[in-house]
Amino acid sequence: MNDSFHKDFNFIVSYLPLRIQKIINNLNDEILNEIQEIRIRAERPVVLILKSNNYFITYKGILSIIHSANVIYTSQSEITEAFNKICDYSIHSHYEDVLNGYVTLKNGARVGVTGTAVFDKTTLKGIRNIDGLNFRIPRFVDNCADFIVNNIFNSGISNLLIAGPPSSGKTTILKDLIYQLSSGKMEKYYKICVIDERKELVSFNNIDRLGFNTDVLYGYPKSIGISMAVRTLSPDIIICDEIGVEDIDEIIKSLNSGVSFIFTIHAQNYNELKNKYIFRKLYDYGCIDKLVIINSFNNFVVISDSEINEVEYERASDYCRNNHICNNLNDIYQKNKITYKITEPIVLTD
Repeated sequence: MNDSFHKDFNFIVSYLPLRIQKIINNLNDEILNEIQEIRIRAERPVVLILKSNNYFITYKGILSIIHSANVIYTSQSEITEAFNKICDYSIHSHYEDVLNGYVTLKNGARVGVTGTAVFDKTTLKGIRNIDGLNFRIPRFVDNCADFIVNNIFNSGISNLLIAGPPSSGKTTILKDLIYQLSSGKMEKYYKICVIDERKELVSFNNIDRLGFNTDVLYGYPKSIGISMAVRTLSPDIIICDEIGVEDIDEIIKSLNSGVSFIFTIHAQNYNELKNKYIFRKLYDYGCIDKLVIINSFNNFVVISDSEINEVEYERASDYCRNNHICNNLNDIYQKNKITYKITEPIVLTD
């Protein structure tokens, strides 16, 4: 576990009930490096989400995929105390975030919140009876965006959409792109503006990961942040995580100013993505030049705009082979991923 991740991990774990902190901190580094989420629920067992599987944890710190009498449970009072702690004992100051189902810690880690919705007619006014917290473990993975920088942006910056399911690595890749594009990795220090609505892309604890030429608009709704960035910051590239339908018009309008966009959307696969209204509208208006679909953190399909309507995600590798146009290039990614090239598009697969 590197020092930066160790610092972040310990910071997140410090918000857990003390007895759970002690057990998790005694796990070996190999397990700690694999943890993606820590879920605690009132009167139910603690669950660790690892890359390989979901695990219960016993009082002796043993992971098990099978529930037993020895696994740790969390009490309602422990959930309440942990919730107050992540809100810095000022729930009112985190009111808007909690309404959206999460609280962002100072290091950019997001904690999902479950409870009972309180409505005034059709308007969500609050959440009561908080009974569950999901601590997501963010990571900086150095050079994980190399395949984008070296292959997609090798002839210049273009509008890039990154799509994938939750926890597939979209945000992790964006973090490395912010650093690389702003730090001269492409022989230019691009002016980057990050619209960090949920305060998780760039944290105050990792300010060195910003690069040298990056501005951050923290907490701004993306549509407002995009407009402000274009009017006042003259960025080369605007980066947003998880854009929504409400952001479409501002993105389309801002393209006329000459700025490029890198943004992400949730989608399990290409079939789901192509049926999303937000994707079709952005594509129809010329807002997407390149598309990256992430199946898992180490499995990518990269498609150029000319191929978007022709290459089905699930059969991308077969498409290469059946048309006899794939060339086995050098391995440019970790864990022995092989690169196939279809003229413009790039497919990385097992």
